[in-house]
Amino acid sequence: MTPTPNSSPARVHRGRLKSFKNSFVGSKMPTERELDLGEENQIPSNTSTNLFLSKFYLYQAASTTSPKEYKILTTDNDVNELVNQLKGNVRVEIVVAVQEDDGNEPISNPMEVVSVDEMVECSITNMGAKDLEVGTLFNDAITFKNALRSIAIRNNFGVIIKASDKKRVIATCSYQTCQWRIRASLCEDTQSFQIRRVDGVHTCPGVNRAGNRLATSAWVANEIQDLVKRHPDIPPKEIKSNLEKEYGLSVPYMKLWRAREQARDAIFGSVDDSYKWVPTLKAELLERNPGSHITYTFDSSDHAFQRFYVSFKVCADGFLSGCRPLISVDACHLKSKYLGMLLSANALDGNNGLFNIAYAVVETESKQTWTWFLSNLGDTIGRNLHPLAFISDMEKGLGDAIREIYPEAEHRLAEVSNVSPKVHSYLLSLPYKWSISQFMIGINHAANTNNFAESFNSWIVEARNKPVVDLVDIIRGMLMEQRDMRKMNSMTWHRELVPQEEEYIRNITTRKDHLIVRQSSVWKAEVEGVHSRHIVDVEKRECTCRVWEVTGLPCIHVVAFIGMKEHPLWHSYIDEH
Repeated sequence: MTPTPNSSPARVHRGRLKSFKNSFVGSKMPTERELDLGEENQIPSNTSTNLFLSKFYLYQAASTTSPKEYKILTTDNDVNELVNQLKGNVRVEIVVAVQEDDGNEPISNPMEVVSVDEMVECSITNMGAKDLEVGTLFNDAITFKNALRSIAIRNNFGVIIKASDKKRVIATCSYQTCQWRIRASLCEDTQSFQIRRVDGVHTCPGVNRAGNRLATSAWVANEIQDLVKRHPDIPPKEIKSNLEKEYGLSVPYMKLWRAREQARDAIFGSVDDSYKWVPTLKAELLERNPGSHITYTFDSSDHAFQRFYVSFKVCADGFLSGCRPLISVDACHLKSKYLGMLLSANALDGNNGLFNIAYAVVETESKQTWTWFLSNLGDTIGRNLHPLAFISDMEKGLGDAIREIYPEAEHRLAEVSNVSPKVHSYLLSLPYKWSISQFMIGINHAANTNNFAESFNSWIVEARNKPVVDLVDIIRGMLMEQRDMRKMNSMTWHRELVPQEEEYIRNITTRKDHLIVRQSSVWKAEVEGVHSRHIVDVEKRECTCRVWEVTGLPCIHVVAFIGMKEHPLWHSYIDEH
């Protein structure tokens, strides 16, 4: 039909359907979300048409006619017919037309609203074809050669490229007495290649699948791109299993590892090239997060990347205003091409949620890198905080770095259980605090394990396989989503205490401990249990068991005394952090 003056104009764009199988197998028409138009062919941002109020129409070009005619694909039967046509041809031209949804019928021919110069094609290539037939079309010479290699491997014969240039590709069977030969040449569009001749039949005995020379790292990388795109960290062992199932190939481990790296580079960009984006990443992060402390260093002799430190302003401000002054510091190994270490500083918020303050990529773990990290942390949150405590495992060089940058801070060493008397004596001689009885007052946390650092390392485990730019950005995105989710959750809290402390009070007030309370004044009492006796001073917020002072939460002795009152206001006995 000819569009009427009131009809909405259609816009025709080139694009690739994401997957032939996903879009058409099962006679299911693709939706607009299944159409991938490509960045260079995206609909202009200044268009007045709202895509959510638009219809997408697919047209199949009848390539044998001149001028071309177009058939609109609207029903399942149309799609089935297209699928049947593909059995003899691996390339079909598809036009995607976007028309405003104003109730009018789709135009019968997109050429009525778009000129020939504006018309661009979308081709579907059925790479599942198992036979090489005369007339089969390929996007270019590389696509043809990749398909030839794949079919040769699947059908267990060798191939030698006899001639390859811009206009032709000629290949023969690698077995000397086999007469099989294939020729493909350039089409009139100066890009596509078409098979022109296939001579002879294979009389060769086949090749050794365990040592097939056609199965190069480059070929494997090309074959597994879709797999790697879905699972970037897929183990070589799983890739091997897939190749054995699909091609009957047995490929060495290191070749699979190299192929996976090549596929990653092709999909996500080269690891080496990613370091060029470090200055841009810093500038972009600072522009979007004003007031943040973000810096990096490089080797002055060869300008090689060394370290990258990140602490967002929202994280530093959140720690200073809402977290207990206990910082867990830890290091974990990175697993990308150039390895390295990830250093991190984490705290716990008022609801015991993991709260990252800063993280950094460094070349190795040493006193020098820890000093650099803590120096930047000091520039972020200040160096004169009191009280302040750090907790860690026995990290290399960390103790010396803490004493240098934060000389007044307490350094807790994660608890070592079941130690021998000799080890116990050694621990007492160290400048660390590892016993709860020795912990500084005002920290309001009795942690003597480094579990929340391990939680952070596990949380970002997938990012640890990425190059530095991707790693930094992935963690940034995770932190942003985490903060947003916690903000939304906190909006549902309507009591004086956070859920974690409400649960603590509920549990401790329902304990069945047999305690005798002897009150000596309004503020003081002696509380006696089966094996111990303690003095509680509510006014000073003290108990001789020291749990209240160390954790900021009332202990069982305090609860027994306060519980004698009618309707006690429990939140008034809990530290604000």
